[in-house]
Amino acid sequence: MEKKIDQLLSGTFEYEQPQMLFSCDKLIVTLAAGETGRGEIYIGTEENVKLRGYITSSDRRLVPGATEFSGTTISLPYGADAAGMKPGEQISGWLCFTSNIGEYKLPFEIRVPKEEAATAQGTIQNLDQFARLAKEDFREAFRVFTSGSFSTVMESEPVKHQAMGVGLTHQPVTYQHLEEFLVGMKKKEPVTITLEQQETSIYEVKEDIQESIDIKKSGWGHLRLEIEAIGGFLELPRRVLMDEDFIGSHDQISYVIHADKLGEGRSTGRIIVRSPYQELTYTIHASQKPESSIDIRSREKRHGVSIYRDYLAFRMGKMDFKTCSAACHFELNALKEAGCYYPEYQLLEAYLLHKENRDEEANNILKVYTSKKFNSSEIEFAGVWLYLCVLTGLYRDEKLALSRIRNFYKQKEDSLWLFQALLGLDPEYKTNLSRLTYLMEEQYERGNSSPLLYLQAWEAISDDVTQLHRLTPFWIQVFVFAGKNGLLTQELVMRLAYLSGYEKTYREPLYMALVMGYERFPEQDTLEAICRYIMLGNPRRPGYFRWYSLAVDQGLKLTRLYEYYVETMDDSRPKQLPKSLLLYFTYNNNTLGDSRRAAIYASVLKYRDKDPAAYESYQAKMKLFAAGRLEEGKINENYAALYQAFFHEPKTLREARAIAKKMYTCRLYCDDRKLRQVIVRHKQLDQEEVYP
Repeated sequence: MEKKIDQLLSGTFEYEQPQMLFSCDKLIVTLAAGETGRGEIYIGTEENVKLRGYITSSDRRLVPGATEFSGTTISLPYGADAAGMKPGEQISGWLCFTSNIGEYKLPFEIRVPKEEAATAQGTIQNLDQFARLAKEDFREAFRVFTSGSFSTVMESEPVKHQAMGVGLTHQPVTYQHLEEFLVGMKKKEPVTITLEQQETSIYEVKEDIQESIDIKKSGWGHLRLEIEAIGGFLELPRRVLMDEDFIGSHDQISYVIHADKLGEGRSTGRIIVRSPYQELTYTIHASQKPESSIDIRSREKRHGVSIYRDYLAFRMGKMDFKTCSAACHFELNALKEAGCYYPEYQLLEAYLLHKENRDEEANNILKVYTSKKFNSSEIEFAGVWLYLCVLTGLYRDEKLALSRIRNFYKQKEDSLWLFQALLGLDPEYKTNLSRLTYLMEEQYERGNSSPLLYLQAWEAISDDVTQLHRLTPFWIQVFVFAGKNGLLTQELVMRLAYLSGYEKTYREPLYMALVMGYERFPEQDTLEAICRYIMLGNPRRPGYFRWYSLAVDQGLKLTRLYEYYVETMDDSRPKQLPKSLLLYFTYNNNTLGDSRRAAIYASVLKYRDKDPAAYESYQAKMKLFAAGRLEEGKINENYAALYQAFFHEPKTLREARAIAKKMYTCRLYCDDRKLRQVIVRHKQLDQEEVYP
């Protein structure tokens, strides 16, 4: 500014300003989506006038390398950013140069060209064309799938399909991702595999032999099969099979049978073939001996059941551990000889060895599975194996093991063995019995009815009776189990009797549990609970007479107890009834049906010599009742006894005619001598022909 003032004072004037010149009329930058770039532009004047000034940009996507400039010919660097731009998108703006010769604007454009999925077969423009390419050349389709041009293929697809494409092309990408994408887009069916056979038997194996399994695939696309052999006598030369290994649609899986590793009997092994969509099992029976008619499956089941029963007996205190362990080892050896020493039995043997303080031997069994890759169908086995590794010290990070077992249990919440492993490692369940009992109920609701679960629940409530708040179906089954196995305690039986009083509906298992509780501890409270409970269902079942009879004998006061006593008793042979019952029906004689009242009256008649007071109080009622039933024509043994007692000498013609109608039937019930008296009396009164 001072220089300019000096020029004006000295009379030096510039009447025309030179024009600023640019190396291009418009700055055009072409970048791929998400890329950044750099470049230079040149500015100056024809007269080489020295320029000074500063620069600004209208858009942050293009930024000059410096904010000020000075000189006669200036090289100006710039940077461009296409992050977030999509193929085919462009952005326009300008750079503003404010200088000593004026203000100038240089327009610019940042362009992201639209990509094309170019292949040897031409440009791929949509998903249908892409699917055809994949069918003809899967590798070329994979190249397009992992390139930036794949987004142009998906442009016309719905948003959810585009989202699937973005998710599956997220690095790292494998051929299986492309396969899943095409299947998910309904452009192809999954590649399926089948085995020509599912089972084979090979006998008289004297030396190592190699056999094969015929396998067939259907459909096109990527295929990767993982092959696993279960059985110590089997060996696989190849553990992975790819789609290019197939000749057409067929291939073979080879396996070797080692003769020296076969048991005494028939050994059974399995070869498992897994794809992302299938799991096929091929069973191999092999023996060094000739073919036998032994049913290997029933033999395995028999030994397995014996092991389970022995272990359960040990847990219930009916067998000491030494005896239990010896019995289990015997059964496991029998399974080895039969060729049924499957992985689950190997884990069981490792557990027994740990309980016997033989962790080194247990670890030798567990180490076999150290390098095994467990799949989603083997999480139960994986969890139990990891639990045993912690117990034996083979795996020392207990917290990480617990975290993994929790995750396994979330995936398979109906597994009793994962549940047991969780309880063994998680300290929460040792102190939080409420949480423990809740999880055990969940196990039952998911279909687990193992006696081991019932035993564990029984042990939990035996430690703290207050954990039993209500009688759900699970806890009722726990009591039934305890009753059948002699585990009931007086305290828990009383708790059961108390809680049964809150039930609104009848359930047979609860009745069974109450009965077993009373038979073990015959307390009056339990008897009362049984009577109250059976009254919720069908209280007139003849089998319940036992409980009503005991209740009456013990003087229990229950509504309708005497009515149910009479309604369930055997009235074919009158017996002497309790005095309390007779006293009750002296004042409540209208609460029973006629046949049951007849049974009571017949009993009073029969035992009138032993209890004359009862007969005296009932006599008038009985005669009035008998007259009414005679008029109605009712007859059975009890009615006949009443008619015989009160109407063997009719006083009126009406009585005679009424009793005569029942003469034939009365012959079945009455004394012949007294029947004849009735007939004679009828003749005297009516002078009519006697009915035969």
